[in-house]
Amino acid sequence: MNNRTKGILLGVIVGFAWGLDSTLMGKINVPPLVSAFFHDSFAFIWIALTLLFSSQLKGVFELLKTKKGKATAVAALVGAPVGMSAYLLAIKYATAPYASSISVIYPGIGALLSYFLLKEKLTKRAVLGIFISLLGSFMLGFKPTGNIPETFGTGILFALLAVLGWASEGVIIGFAMKHIKDEDHIKAIPQQFLYLRYFISMIIYGFIVVPLSGGLGTAFEVINNGTVFKFGGIAILGAITYLCWYKAVDLIGAAMGTALNSTAALWTIIFSIVLFGAPMNLHLIIWGLVIVTGVFIFAIEPKKR
Repeated sequence: MNNRTKGILLGVIVGFAWGLDSTLMGKINVPPLVSAFFHDSFAFIWIALTLLFSSQLKGVFELLKTKKGKATAVAALVGAPVGMSAYLLAIKYATAPYASSISVIYPGIGALLSYFLLKEKLTKRAVLGIFISLLGSFMLGFKPTGNIPETFGTGILFALLAVLGWASEGVIIGFAMKHIKDEDHIKAIPQQFLYLRYFISMIIYGFIVVPLSGGLGTAFEVINNGTVFKFGGIAILGAITYLCWYKAVDLIGAAMGTALNSTAALWTIIFSIVLFGAPMNLHLIIWGLVIVTGVFIFAIEPKKR
């Protein structure tokens, strides 16, 4: 199996794992902010174990001394407590299929932010892809069909906030990687930066978000009643998502890796139907496909001869 095939396979696993993660998280009856704390905490543990067994854990906190490490910390604040919390709130109020379908437009929004803030260029093809994905998102939220909860509008707003959070995280990371020089005395791999991301997320949730939201009692109840083990299992999927995504990007590039990641929207719809008997929603499927198509158009440029 060549590297391209491996990369595509890993990209498919990313969409599959995140789609299943989103579907299962939507079925746990725990307040979203507490859910986010346990999800990201366990993801941190699983990623720490992978680094430990690959002998790459030592010295990882040295990264915080570097400018790129500090930028990662800032990005984590935007992407985790803001992005992940909003995403889980979107799942709660608008259901997982809608939340997932809208959330996958974040690479396009990130590209627009990079265009305006970092002065990065956008091709006509990229603009077309972003427009198509935004159109699909608008149609999903404008006239939803099927078994729609009364809180749907609130959920869509949270989904858009998640998009903004994750897109901003990408812009910050992009700025760090492209405009901040490497520091010779410290060498790091992407998985170590990912470890820092989840560590910072866990600390912010555990010491600020959960206590201030009045969720400490619920958090202890989750531990006492055994629900914590569900989060531990689901977070394996979250860890797999990022680890496979980083490796896929390494093998086939960020564009294809991002595009394959967007298939999580369709996997969420499939899992909701197959595992939990959600009704077949043609409106959701059609516009979900439109969104994913737009992301592919935006992300994948044809090879120049």
